[in-house]
Formats: sequence, C-alpha cells, structure tokens
Amino acid sequence: MEASHQRKAIGEFLKTRRSGLSPKQMGLPEGYTRRRTPGLRREEVAQLADVSVTWYTWLEQGREVSASAEVLDRLASALQMRPAEREYLYQLAGRYNPSQREGAAQLTPAFKQLVNSTPYPFFVIGPENRLVAWNKTACEIFTDFSALPPEGMQMLRLIFLHPAFRAKVVNWEHTTKVAISFFRKVYDRCADQLWYNRLVREMTEQSREFAEWWPLHEVADKNGLQVEMEHASMGRLQFEIITFTQINDLDHLMCCIYMPVPDTPTAAKLADWQHAKTAKPRI
Repeated sequence: MEASHQRKAIGEFLKTRRSGLSPKQMGLPEGYTRRRTPGLRREEVAQLADVSVTWYTWLEQGREVSASAEVLDRLASALQMRPAEREYLYQLAGRYNPSQREGAAQLTPAFKQLVNSTPYPFFVIGPENRLVAWNKTACEIFTDFSALPPEGMQMLRLIFLHPAFRAKVVNWEHTTKVAISFFRKVYDRCADQLWYNRLVREMTEQSREFAEWWPLHEVADKNGLQVEMEHASMGRLQFEIITFTQINDLDHLMCCIYMPVPDTPTAAKLADWQHAKTAKPRI
C-alpha cells in the first residue's frame, strides 16, 4: 500500500470509528452534547487519547504525521475499538500491536490440531519473535521447546545462542544470514518497541556473528530456502522452509513448516520414525 493511500485509509477509518460513538458513551460532560452531527468531535478524541487536537486533525486528514505504537494504543482505547479493529489500525500504520502478546491463546482447537497432526516440523512464531506453538516432530528435529525458559523462546536467540539447536544445522551460516534478513523484513516495523531494541542489543553483545552481520543490512530471498539438519538416529535431513502469515486475520502470527526436499530420503526417514513411535510392541 502506498504511503499516501495508507495515510488516507487511516484517516477514513478513524473518522468512521469517531462517528459511531456518542459523548454519553464516553462519559463526557453534558455540555459536549450540543452538536450538529452525530459522533465525537476531533477535540474530544484528542482529549480522550491524550494527544494534541492539531496532531489528531492532521492524522485524520492524511498528512505526514508519525504515530507510535503507544499513541495508536491510546487512540484505539479512546475509540473503543474491538480487537479486530485495533489490529487493523496497527496494520494500516505499519506498527506492531503490543497488546497481542499471548499468541498461543488465540489459536483455535482446529488450528492446534493442524499443528499437531502435520507429520513434518511445524511451529508458530508470535509477537516479539517468540515461539507460541510447535509439534512433536519439531521437538525431535530441533530441540524440546517446552523445556526452554521464557527468555529463550525468541527464534533469533535460538538460532544464534542455543548450542544444541545450532549444532544440528549443517548449513548454519547460510540459513542464519537469511534469517537475519527475514527478521528485519518482518519486525522492522517494531523498531520503536522496547523488546526489539533489547533483543538486538543483547544479541549484539552475546553473539559475535550477529554483531558482525546485523550492521550489513543484507537483503536475502527466503523463497526456496533449504536447511540441512543432522539428526542423531535419522542422519542427514533436508528441508525447504515454507513460511506463511495472515492466519485467520491474525497478522501477528507466522507459521513455519519444514517440508522434506523432494527426491531426498528425508520424507521416508520421518515416516519410519513416526511409525516406530506409534508401533505397538510384539509380545
């Protein structure tokens, strides 16, 4: 979406939300009720959101003004937006919604069943680059995610700082450089968030490779990215990473499926492992 069209869309969306609210709903004094048109006035929204009237007017008019995630959150609360409306506002503004932290709680039972029943490594990354769901195959191939401490659940930390995770990836340097590029593409809209700056700072301090590669701002194509894994019993495994977002309008969730590369023994090895896990012992 072009910037000018994006700004116009934000303004129109805010106007419709403003026109659908009455002063009485918002607990405003009786003196605020004399008006020619229904809905709140701009100055009332500005007062409720604790922003200047001029700034809010410019925002509605589609002018080039910047809105931080914190200000967007106050506007959404002032206009009593529902979760879907709040998320849409953040999407229009190209910002991360800080209220969407518990991504796993938003997965429906059917979606969880999809994750668990997929025979290949499957995990879901939520807000702040944190893992929120995974299946048994992912734990077998990578590491037991359920045993990780909360601070270790960010995917970037796993890739760089988790010894067992890192040791299993044969082409670690190539895939990790692509991962850094993809992280920038997905999360740079969060650059004004404390979690983002803290993660980048701590990664720079704790990983020599990250400190070297992060400032390069390299852009890589993740499409068709293949990763080679070394498993203790299955041996060499080759996957192509399939990533998709916009899951049931949940913009803050991202799914990653590691599909076996065609014409390699990976799929057969996984099938044999699955069969061995479910086979009943013969007595």
